[in-house]
Amino acid sequence: MNIEKKIGCIIVLYNPNVPMLFKILNEIVNQVSMVYIIDNSTIDNQLDFLSYSNVVFEKLGNNIGIASAQNIGINFFKDYEYILFLDQDSIPPKNLVPTLLENYLFLLDKNIDVGAVGPRPFNRGENKKYEGSIKKGKQLYHNITEVSELISSSSLIAVENFNMVGLLEDGLFIDAVDHEWCWRAKAIGNYRFFIIEDVLLSHQLGEGDKKFLGINVYIPAPIRTYYQFRNYIKLLNRNYVPFYWKFSNGVKYIFKYFYYSTFVSDGNKYMKYMNKGIWDGFKNKKGSI
Repeated sequence: MNIEKKIGCIIVLYNPNVPMLFKILNEIVNQVSMVYIIDNSTIDNQLDFLSYSNVVFEKLGNNIGIASAQNIGINFFKDYEYILFLDQDSIPPKNLVPTLLENYLFLLDKNIDVGAVGPRPFNRGENKKYEGSIKKGKQLYHNITEVSELISSSSLIAVENFNMVGLLEDGLFIDAVDHEWCWRAKAIGNYRFFIIEDVLLSHQLGEGDKKFLGINVYIPAPIRTYYQFRNYIKLLNRNYVPFYWKFSNGVKYIFKYFYYSTFVSDGNKYMKYMNKGIWDGFKNKKGSI
């Protein structure tokens, strides 16, 4: 692929599925100028990227959180034009970057202040699109949906946007990092965010979903509930965080508190992490647990 724009790709690892990682890498290396892989893993994955000419690998030796790791990548690509973020479990299609970039430039040509564009994620377990249950977005063009925020995986962002808005919030560590940046960007520079419906991202949240009374319930690892509950409390008093998110997630977390502790195996462990998250949220604790 002849890459006219200088695009860097950031992939943050945490004890990844190695065969899937290389599957992702093989799909993306020809779509971007450079791939920067930051390893937050607590184990030695014995990864070898010598066969790739445009891959830089950095092992940190400990888990500093996704926000801090992504910020290292953003600084690495400070002289590039765009950054693409990828997760270690999200499989990019072959047309991901060309399609995102084409639509990004189309929106800029319409004098729209673009914060980021991303693909439509779909649950590969159910082969079903992920869509907001309350705010589904507004169709701007036949293939472009404007949304309030994007997940970081496969989002394409101009480097200059970080110069205007700032980096990701290290203190959040993992959950709500991507959404918080989007809302902050909206407040600071009136940036807008878009899903490009022409491109789909194979994605799976957490440990999978379970059915409860006909509703899909996302099941994270127990420790993730600490960060979810803590960061929800931390973001509640920020006026740039949209009310719909505060309200809808408040309802969800009340439900999840009782569901995780009652109907999921290791319910006591879930309750322990959720309780600590709530407590640390009110104490405004930052970083890792």
